[in-house]
Amino acid sequence: MRLHLTSRAICAIGRQFVDWSADYRLCSRSPWNPHPLFNPIFDRLPRLLASPSAPVIAALDDTLCKKTGRHIPGVGIARDPMSPPFHVNLCYGLRFVQVSVLVSPTEGPGAARALPVRFDFAPPAIKPKKNAAPEVHEAYQKEKKLRALPLAGLAAIASVRQSLDERAETAERQMIISGDGSYTNKAVLRNLPPRTTFIGRIRKDAKLHLPLPEPDGATGRPRLYGSQAPTPEQILKDDSIPVTKISCFAAGELRQIPVKVYGPVYWRKAGADLPLFLVVVKPLGYRLRIGSKLLYRQPAFLICTDPNLDLQLLVQSYIQRWEIECNHRDEKSLLGVAQGQVRSPQAVSRLPQLQVAAYSLLLLASILSSGFQRTSQYLPLPKWRRKSARPSLTDLLSLLRDQIFARGAEGKPLLTFDDFADTNPQVTKSPKQPLAADTLSTMAA
Repeated sequence: MRLHLTSRAICAIGRQFVDWSADYRLCSRSPWNPHPLFNPIFDRLPRLLASPSAPVIAALDDTLCKKTGRHIPGVGIARDPMSPPFHVNLCYGLRFVQVSVLVSPTEGPGAARALPVRFDFAPPAIKPKKNAAPEVHEAYQKEKKLRALPLAGLAAIASVRQSLDERAETAERQMIISGDGSYTNKAVLRNLPPRTTFIGRIRKDAKLHLPLPEPDGATGRPRLYGSQAPTPEQILKDDSIPVTKISCFAAGELRQIPVKVYGPVYWRKAGADLPLFLVVVKPLGYRLRIGSKLLYRQPAFLICTDPNLDLQLLVQSYIQRWEIECNHRDEKSLLGVAQGQVRSPQAVSRLPQLQVAAYSLLLLASILSSGFQRTSQYLPLPKWRRKSARPSLTDLLSLLRDQIFARGAEGKPLLTFDDFADTNPQVTKSPKQPLAADTLSTMAA
């Protein structure tokens, strides 16, 4: 449908001529937790991993869903991510923290798929008026710290780790999660759950320290850090540090990524008891066209909380993090996440999570049915499109829409109460009984 509203969803399943109040109460009143909606991803995750001992690779990022109403619960003012770099704009929007599990083809190197497993609502604290009481301002400062974005990201990481621990096949697997610079700080690095490795970006001028030398018997105040290490930018420019080329799959083919490694080092924001592994990814050269000037991208400065992690796995895990950006594009541009015009506090937070869960299950169904390749069961591509290595979200939606229309053309109803009651004995069959809110929530789960 053109507009991704609740009313359009009702029309899509052919329920526009019956009582639709239960559909609106599904997210606003019906008691259910959005996290179990992602359980099918965790249940089938071991089948998608390369080996029984392979780690679980995930990506962490936040996104802003634009809104126009200023009085929507949880809406706040944030930087517009689509504004040009030379003129930063502000906009109203809802902030969400997303965690996606990255799965790759097991038969050989290939592009990874990001399956969202968390889409938690992370609204900022409401700033009081200037003439409010001092107690109100003090409470705001405390709430502002509790609702900080790194803490919301840490809560999402802990929730994913808990879901992995609840299943015997993934309980002992190491989880490698990568994030950007907004999560590379003390709040996240010092409070990671067990069996979790974090890879994040760091500033080029970060002050790092070497390990402490052997004690020489000197008296005085004990030192926690050794001498100061070179900054990541200095390591990039230092020709004495050798360059190692790592074979990683990026941009459709295997490429040699030049990196420099340094460590272990210590960062004061992470603490003296947490050794870090510093990886500097040198800028890659590219040409806009054949024979044009050689241009270079920006370098990347990464730190890892596990100094013993395999270097190829470390770099490949961070390169695959780009797939979560593709999730954001699909969710907001094609699926219309958070476009529903709802005002209830529960509906504002749960309706986008329901949409993202449906999107994640659609990606999972495509992998289980046809793998990571675009097979002949999908609709033909237009003449102006090049061949696609894997099905896009547009291909999945076109196939789903074609199947829905084919079912309607055959004279079969898209969704009946008796069909749902056949698979749910606790539901009593009644041709005139509408789908209740708790029934809809069970269907969503």
